[in-house]
Amino acid sequence: MYRAAAPVPAAAPPAGLPPFPLPLALALRREFGPGDREIDVPELHHYFADLSRGHDIGFRPSRVTRARGNTFLAMARDLLAGQLSGEPIDLAIVAHAAPEFDPRLSAPVNLTAVLPGGPLVFAVSGQGALAPFSALRIAASYVQRHGFRRVLVLSMDQGGTPYDTPEHLGDAATALLFEPGGDRPVRAGVVPGVAPAAVAGFRAPGTAVVGHGLARTGAWPGAAVAPAEYPCTGLWAPLAGGTAGPLLLADYDPHHRALGVCVVAGPA
Repeated sequence: MYRAAAPVPAAAPPAGLPPFPLPLALALRREFGPGDREIDVPELHHYFADLSRGHDIGFRPSRVTRARGNTFLAMARDLLAGQLSGEPIDLAIVAHAAPEFDPRLSAPVNLTAVLPGGPLVFAVSGQGALAPFSALRIAASYVQRHGFRRVLVLSMDQGGTPYDTPEHLGDAATALLFEPGGDRPVRAGVVPGVAPAAVAGFRAPGTAVVGHGLARTGAWPGAAVAPAEYPCTGLWAPLAGGTAGPLLLADYDPHHRALGVCVVAGPA
């Protein structure tokens, strides 16, 4: 039996970021076109109406009728098809900012049966673009506590919603597989309590890619900026694309005054 609680990140500058206990063996990312999953059923019309009532988020019943999308599970299965050996996975974490397109379908529950070894699977959400960084930190603690040998961190973006969103979002999935056979050491964490003016002091050597939240601060001039329509997956595209050498990935949440940082060394 596991009990989950809100994570409490420990403050640390990039140079002191804790190393992930296993090296990175595989990084994948894929963007998806329009999906064909439908949510036009009475119970979901009621669900979305109840969910949005009183929150002024622009619920549109007609959008439920017209909506077609990709579920987290479908994107994960397509992304991982033929990429994993049959060796058991001990832990998988699904990180996302946007909600699941079809709330009747739980990606963690279904991935337990889909992934080899029937791993422990759960989700990290409610943290916007910093969800993948928290997922890495949590995954590292499970490896250290239980001696896990094969860990998968999945990040998801999903753009189909029956209500208005402040920015257009796309559909994409990213997978990071950690195992002893990997060749890229990783350090990652979330640094809380960082004022926007202090963000510049956390930059470390390496090719820097920043998310939209960090780019808005203007603190890291010259860094590449990930596309805003992929808040959870766009930042990791260079890693999945095979960028060599040290890679510094970071984003900032001004509401929570928190900085997510991941440093990936070059292949050994």
